[in-house]
Amino acid sequence: MLELGVRQNDTLAAPPSVELRHLEPDDWPSVAEIYWDGMRDGLATFETEVPSWEAWNAAHLWGHRLVAELLGEVVGWAALSPASTRRCYLGVVENSVYIAREARGLGIGRALLEELIAGAEAAGIWTIQTSIFPENRASLGQSATGSGATPCSSNEEARWSHDFVAQSH
Repeated sequence: MLELGVRQNDTLAAPPSVELRHLEPDDWPSVAEIYWDGMRDGLATFETEVPSWEAWNAAHLWGHRLVAELLGEVVGWAALSPASTRRCYLGVVENSVYIAREARGLGIGRALLEELIAGAEAAGIWTIQTSIFPENRASLGQSATGSGATPCSSNEEARWSHDFVAQSH
């Protein structure tokens, strides 16, 4: 397990660099654990169970899924999924970004999101949207920069949530 908290902060050494790369099937155990952490926090999704690799793989666009590695360990992931199956929405996607607890606050989410956006633009995707619970301050700050955030409400399994929808186009 990566323990960033034990690194001395009073050294002149640069923090370790993060490597972003395509998410591969072998990354699924680490990705699923990070996803589960996000579910347990209750700040990221209405989902209550981590899907199987097969279900997750079918729901996310193959060319638009990334992992972040720090010191040889997967510490974050990001992916795009279609916002709709309707043909007129082919250029509209939803993004997901999840960071391991011990790696939060290091700018990894921002790096993953920027890489997702660059890949989406290169592929001709014209809108990236996401729904963020207002309690998830890190994601709100990450998505609010350079995008419009619109408050909205939703009711999933009788739990009302006043979310923010951020779009980039």
